[in-house]
Amino acid sequence: MVPPSPSAAHSTAPRGARFDVSAFDLAEAATAGTHLRQAVVGAGSAHAAAQRLADFFRTGLVDRHGHRACAEVRVFLARSTAGLGDRTDPDASTDGGRLVVREFTAGDDGSRAAEVDAPAAVRRSEPVAGPSGSSSLLRLLRGAGLWPADGDDALPGEIDVVLLDHPAGKPAEQPDQASAPSAASAPSAASAPEGAGRLLAFGGPVRAGQWFAVTLLVDQELPPGITEFFRPVAHSARLALLSADEPSAEARLEASGALTASMEALVAWRAAQLQSAVEDLRSTSARLRRSEDELRRRESELREEAAVVELLQEVGSALAAELDLDALVQHASDAATRLSGAAFGAFFYNVLGDTGESYLLYVISGVDRSEFDKFPMPRNTQVFEYTFRGLGVVRSDDITADPRYGHNAPHHGMPAGHLPVRSYLAVPVISHGTVLGGFFFGHPEPGRFTERHERLVTGVASQTAVALQNAQTYRREREAAMELQRRLLPRLPKVDGIVTTSRYLPAARSRGAGGDWMDLIPLRDGEVALVVGDVMGKGVRAAAIMGQIRTACRAYAQLGLAPSEVLEQLSVIVDDIAPGCITTCAYAVLDRHRARLRLAVAGHLPPVLRDEQGGVRFLDEEIGPPLGVGRRAYPEQEAQLAPGARLLLYTDGLVERRSRPIDEGLHQLRKLLAGPVGEIEADCDSWLDALAGGQHDDDIAMLYVYRPEDSARRTLAVTREYPPVSGAVPDARDLVSRTLRAWGLAHLANDLMLVTDEIVANAVRHARTPLRVELRRSADRVVLEVTDSSTRRPRLIVSRPEEFGHRGIFLVDAIATRWGTRMIDGGKVVWAEVSTS
Repeated sequence: MVPPSPSAAHSTAPRGARFDVSAFDLAEAATAGTHLRQAVVGAGSAHAAAQRLADFFRTGLVDRHGHRACAEVRVFLARSTAGLGDRTDPDASTDGGRLVVREFTAGDDGSRAAEVDAPAAVRRSEPVAGPSGSSSLLRLLRGAGLWPADGDDALPGEIDVVLLDHPAGKPAEQPDQASAPSAASAPSAASAPEGAGRLLAFGGPVRAGQWFAVTLLVDQELPPGITEFFRPVAHSARLALLSADEPSAEARLEASGALTASMEALVAWRAAQLQSAVEDLRSTSARLRRSEDELRRRESELREEAAVVELLQEVGSALAAELDLDALVQHASDAATRLSGAAFGAFFYNVLGDTGESYLLYVISGVDRSEFDKFPMPRNTQVFEYTFRGLGVVRSDDITADPRYGHNAPHHGMPAGHLPVRSYLAVPVISHGTVLGGFFFGHPEPGRFTERHERLVTGVASQTAVALQNAQTYRREREAAMELQRRLLPRLPKVDGIVTTSRYLPAARSRGAGGDWMDLIPLRDGEVALVVGDVMGKGVRAAAIMGQIRTACRAYAQLGLAPSEVLEQLSVIVDDIAPGCITTCAYAVLDRHRARLRLAVAGHLPPVLRDEQGGVRFLDEEIGPPLGVGRRAYPEQEAQLAPGARLLLYTDGLVERRSRPIDEGLHQLRKLLAGPVGEIEADCDSWLDALAGGQHDDDIAMLYVYRPEDSARRTLAVTREYPPVSGAVPDARDLVSRTLRAWGLAHLANDLMLVTDEIVANAVRHARTPLRVELRRSADRVVLEVTDSSTRRPRLIVSRPEEFGHRGIFLVDAIATRWGTRMIDGGKVVWAEVSTS
């Protein structure tokens, strides 16, 4: 052991030269070699240069946090004494064939240099520097091919870099006196796992007879390929040691060439790595793109599936809740067309007419219905037969190539002007073995309908079949209840001295007629009974109970019983024929000679009275319980119905709705009666539109009574019937003109003739039966009514500039004081009212 070399104190890495061994790469390898060679400039000898190398590695290699990466650094120099003598090293031994080894250390206890007799140390296993002594390190280096055997003048090989297990981490080995350890006994760099506490060693020949080795004890993770990156560093260390010992030009040139070659090999190796990484990245990018495309495709498929599921749920819910046949088939056709992806679709379905005969109707989806108006209904041709007979589904990629296509006259295919069809799909709608109709879909391109489309449409067809059965059952039940209701409701008789009208409307969203009724019963001595009532419930049962109560009411009225007595008797009857059935009723008797009204109310909404001065009040002073609670005494109240006064009796469906409190409806009714009034038919229609508007939740029954002020102002009326031909229009104009002149209202003739033109022309266009024209004068109003068999209501529709239709109704709206439509059995009444003032 010898004291540290004086040069060790200042042999450190240049300022700022720090290299992170955890991220050592090509740039670090080149830069570290340059700084390493600069660090030994001016060392003066190989020993001083070796100490500076030790100090450089100790201070220049850091971890990712900037702390020293090497716990210990050792540099070994060796010279063979064979044939060299004092010429090469004055301190070297002259024993032939022996190695003289100097060790230079940079550790936590400071730098020091030591000289060891290599063969003796190996034989005795004498540690030079504590637990990890030089002898153990030299054995490792010899086994790795970085250090020559004793007395071996041959070079140990090229400059090399290895990664070894530290000897301190292995059990101590017993010295072998017979022989030195062989290379096979040393740990292999290839077999040693990378990790903390490893020896990074490199070395080899400096020149003939002279070797060096550097061991770096690193206590942190080292990056892959660290040995490759340290090869140029190892060659730089050799060149630095060689330069400090006055080498020949040939030796220096050879060392520089070796350094350049190692750097070029590293660059080539790193380039190959980068190229491989680029290829991997390209492959990964391609896989990612394929994955992204697949994800987008799957996402699109999932969105489509979600939309299909949502649409199927929507269709199922809508069809299950829909009871209107026209709305049902249109909704089903629209949904099936969307699910099939067809250019257009149609649903042909069978309905029963009033006479029980079956006929075919259809709806269109995807295109305007007018595209098909000019074509006849399809027949059981070879293509359509499978569907109309319910034999199965027909799906064709090109129906024009189907052998069943084109055999039937007169078209032998599709009629001229028909939308082009190549792809064809037809699905029958069958319920309990009965063909209710069929879906038909077309597309101008071939091969558009798949098995999946067929399954989806077949599912909609199944739901449609159930919905059609429900709708038809509902329609039959509703029609039966309505027919019973119509048969039971009276036709109001004409009574001198009063003008009356009535209305009955079934609920807009109900399964059938209810138990609402109104009645007018002439009595002796100029009296007349006015009745309105409501039996709880819907359908045939409610209508039947209502009929029995109405019959009993008429019988008690004919006995001349007072209103309170009639209700008392009816309460007993209701308790007998329908126990537990809530029934309300308002019963009044009008004495026309005395203008006196006697009224009793059993749980019903109070009638509303408008007096001759226009004041409005509800007759709600005395109201008893509903009928059906046994024999009860019902209180009576009296009111005056003087000439010019009006009385309205009604059921709760007129003023009560789910979305509107009944108090609000009653308030609105009071405002309507307090406002302008005129001809009673028009008044009724106007109030119904304002209060119900076709959205009423319950049946509505109304009885409206008006006492004219004097006989001179009683209603005058003229009625004519005309066939539904164009000649009816001028005939009706002539009737209106002559009648108005006869009434002294010639100034209204032009306006009313214009109104007549439009209303009668619409009736002629849409009706198939004779129409009736009625002109009435009442007080200060003239009313025109046109009755026809069509259920199509006239509406205000804004026409496009190129259209000529839908303009006449704007003329009616501009001329008439009020106008509207009243639905009746077998058709409708369109009315218009004009003031005579």
